[in-house]
This record gives sequence, C-alpha cells and structure tokens, in this order.
Amino acid sequence: MKRLLVAALLAGLAASAGHAALGETLAQLREHMGKPEPQVRKDVVVWFYEVEDGRLVYTVTFNAQGVSIAEGLKPLKRAIFTKDAAEDFIHAQLAAVKGSKTVRAFKPGEKYSFGGQWFTCTEEEYATVDEANDLVIVWNRSRAPSVMAFRREMLGK
Repeated sequence: MKRLLVAALLAGLAASAGHAALGETLAQLREHMGKPEPQVRKDVVVWFYEVEDGRLVYTVTFNAQGVSIAEGLKPLKRAIFTKDAAEDFIHAQLAAVKGSKTVRAFKPGEKYSFGGQWFTCTEEEYATVDEANDLVIVWNRSRAPSVMAFRREMLGK
C-alpha cells in the first residue's frame, strides 16, 4: 500500500511539476501546482509534497519582474528522493527547450561553462546545459540529493 501511495504522489508531482518550468510567474505556477506555502521571502515560494518517510520541497526563486529564474526539488529530513522524482523534474524543465540542438550533458568530473563562468561536476553531480536557451539543470546524487534548474540571471549575470 505504501508503494502505491508513493507512486500516486510521484505521478501527481510529475503532473504538477510537468507544467512548471523556468520563466513562469507565480500566478502561472499556482495554476499548475496549487497554493504554495506561506512566503517567508518575497522572491521565494515553496510547495511541499508528501512522500515515503517525509516530504519533498519544491522551491522557486523569482527575479524582480516576478519571473522564475531558479527551481529546485529536494527531500526534507529522511524523505526518500527517488530517481523518478528527479527525472520527472528534469524532463519538465527540458520540455521548454524540446528539440534544442544545443543541449549538452555532463558527468561527474567534467567541466562546463555557463553564463561566462566555468563549473565542474562533483563526484556525484550531473549537469544538463543549454547555454543558447539559458538553462542549467544540476542533479546532485549524493547522500543529500537535490535537483535544480536555473537561468544565467541566478548567477548575477
């Protein structure tokens, strides 16, 4: 029964987050994902999703114009963060650049540039970069897993 609940939740998260992508406003995100948790900061909004042994937190950071420039998903405490949850998030972000010939994938230890800066994937990190479409997705598969998508503007550029 527990596995069925987790599967249903992930399907719901995929359906919700499947429509969430960088560049949306809070109003658009609310339409797809429902009402967020109360805001602590003006430029950041969060949603919580119940999963096995805890909750996942979906965080969105907005620029001064109210457009999302970073979105992330991670488990809280001992929640189980599955490969499917991370991949659903990644596919949702990549949907905005579907068919792009400039998408590149990087594995642990590989270097990549974005926004005029150089980065190196850590031992447990994978990155997907589409410089032409202003998108980076970083999947950290460490003991503290997370997945994050962001635009150049998040780097202060």
